[in-house]
Amino acid sequence: MDEVTRSRPGRQSDTQFQVKFAGAALVCLAMALIVGGPYIMSRPVFAVAQLFAVALGLAYGFYLSVHSRTKHLALERAYSAHLEELSQRLRNMAYRDAVTGLYNHRYFREQLSHEIERSIRYAQPLSLILMDMNNFKQINDRYGHYMGDRFLGLVGEVIARQVRSSDVAARYGGDEFVIVLPNTTREEASVTAEKLANAVAACAAMTATGETVQLGISFGVATCIEDARTPSELIECADGRLYQAKGHRKPGSGRSSVA
Repeated sequence: MDEVTRSRPGRQSDTQFQVKFAGAALVCLAMALIVGGPYIMSRPVFAVAQLFAVALGLAYGFYLSVHSRTKHLALERAYSAHLEELSQRLRNMAYRDAVTGLYNHRYFREQLSHEIERSIRYAQPLSLILMDMNNFKQINDRYGHYMGDRFLGLVGEVIARQVRSSDVAARYGGDEFVIVLPNTTREEASVTAEKLANAVAACAAMTATGETVQLGISFGVATCIEDARTPSELIECADGRLYQAKGHRKPGSGRSSVA
């Protein structure tokens, strides 16, 4: 809104000055006509001058009306754009996780229910990837929660770059992430999970002192309608496979694993 109202301030000031000057000139001309007209003009000429002054005044009034309406419309458009921007910011605050930049748990549950309904209705596959960072407690204990949040944000950036625009990537809670993949089979989702695992393992995670930290993620993949038909069942199935994957991982290893 401020950008619209403050754009071209010199031009707006000149226009306002011209309008005010024209109004003052018309008032002075009308006063001079009323006072001196009968003495310097014949009756017919005076009558014509009066009609001309009235017409000029009406034209000036019409111009003021149009000018004011145009200005109000511009302000209304700017105000609407400002409200839309605020609304978008509020939506982002309501549905985005502040640490990772991904969607939050609330938005994920809403979209998962919607996508499962669509998957069942149109008999299209829907896959869910549930993932958990390896050794995250040890990372927090060693480097502190501030660095832990930075690493969570780094993993969030990796996930956001890898997923499609139709996918819903969210922070499930703590160091857990989840991705909803519409029109995706379990095999295709597993390929995506492997790519994510490699991308996370290859990312440059460093502490404030320059120490390199090896990040890793374990995955569990489940598919609707093959594995489950409700949000809770699908999450439970993916969660079970996630813990199977973590069980297969060597203790203390930062490498990623998938089930």
